[in-house]
Amino acid sequence: MQKFQECCMNNRGLEDRYMKIDSHSHIFSWNGVNYDYDQYPSLLEYQKTIGVDMNGVIAGNDAEQEQLVEVVRKYPDKFYGIGYVDVHNMFESLKKISAYIEEGVIRGIKMHPYVQLFQLDAPEIYPVYELALKYDIPVIFHVGWLNFNSIDPKAGIIADYRYSCMGFPVQFGNVMERYPKLKLILAHMGGNYYFELLGLAERFENVYMDTAWLEHFASHNLPPVTEQQWIEHAVKFLGSKKVLYGGEGTLPEIIRSCNLTEEQKADILGENAKRLYKL
Repeated sequence: MQKFQECCMNNRGLEDRYMKIDSHSHIFSWNGVNYDYDQYPSLLEYQKTIGVDMNGVIAGNDAEQEQLVEVVRKYPDKFYGIGYVDVHNMFESLKKISAYIEEGVIRGIKMHPYVQLFQLDAPEIYPVYELALKYDIPVIFHVGWLNFNSIDPKAGIIADYRYSCMGFPVQFGNVMERYPKLKLILAHMGGNYYFELLGLAERFENVYMDTAWLEHFASHNLPPVTEQQWIEHAVKFLGSKKVLYGGEGTLPEIIRSCNLTEEQKADILGENAKRLYKL
């Protein structure tokens, strides 16, 4: 909480030169885990506190998706939806999300292999990618290991199976070989698979990375690096148009303090999300 409040104070003293879009927001609780920004009384208060103009709101299940749709309909200039697909009830789920995409309230799809328990390059998942291609919307994937100490073991997901559904770099490569026009966003800068997935993003034009929860992965690196160092490294090899700002503890000031040009910062803070999600 203190970190967010300090950020808010700093924002007021800075020239606001960019449209800032947090493209990775789990606004609602997920598997019983409440994120820091659930402490705020409203979604709009969260935006005001960290100093962003718009949020991509991610749904993690059907109930959250219904809430998400309500929020976006009420505040279309403040939020856009990143929808949920139940891969174990594919036909009905794709039918439902298609209607929301056509309405314009959902502009992307979020996939979480080891929570939803699927292999991302399995043929039964292809309909998700084909739907995304049909509507020209991005698919964002959680990438990287999970700290099991932070998750309630009563969540009902078997640990061994989680690891078998992690989303390994070669699996993303298989998907992109089959669907090279798919717009794929790798969350958390690829997490502990960063270097392998950096190569994937270099090879494929439509593979991107976001900065969400970057502090966690940066601090667990060997040796530890700062968030700024990680972002600067990615921009060096990918360019600024393939990195999106995502929150989950990564503040806009992190991007501002990077050793990048003003244009590069603007790309990351909002222009890339604006382009990919057609905002």
